[in-house]
Amino acid sequence: MKNPLIAVWIIFGTALLCATQARSTTPVLTVAGYARETLPGAPMSAAYLSLHNTGMQAMLLTEVTLPEVEGASADLHSTEHRGGVSRMRRLQHLAIEAGEQLEMAPGGVHLMLNGLRLQAGETLLLRLLFADASHLDIRVPVIRMDGVNKAQHQHHE
Repeated sequence: MKNPLIAVWIIFGTALLCATQARSTTPVLTVAGYARETLPGAPMSAAYLSLHNTGMQAMLLTEVTLPEVEGASADLHSTEHRGGVSRMRRLQHLAIEAGEQLEMAPGGVHLMLNGLRLQAGETLLLRLLFADASHLDIRVPVIRMDGVNKAQHQHHE
């Protein structure tokens, strides 16, 4: 090449493009989970996820939405036990440290689902929104209250 500066820009641009493509196609979060069916007359339920951050940086989950259910919402919650009394507390975010796994469970951290009806055998689309403006769509099975099968692995959409 006659102009070495152009060669540098071409190499830099190619490297940047490759790095961007590698980052966007390499999964850094593995997710499994389920939602519980709603009880008769109750327009609310809960969902429980296992979030494994296989990346090199912490991820901050800031919101969960239900894109297929109009008027429904999902809130991040934790359950606190004090003096024999359990209370739910809304969380602003959940941090998933690099290399760590966060387990949601009944009586602990969970997703509170409001304004919807769920029946066992259905699936529910959850959109996980992160502080870095990325998002991940996952589909979880809806199970009966007495039929927990936590071993089911769910895939990204």
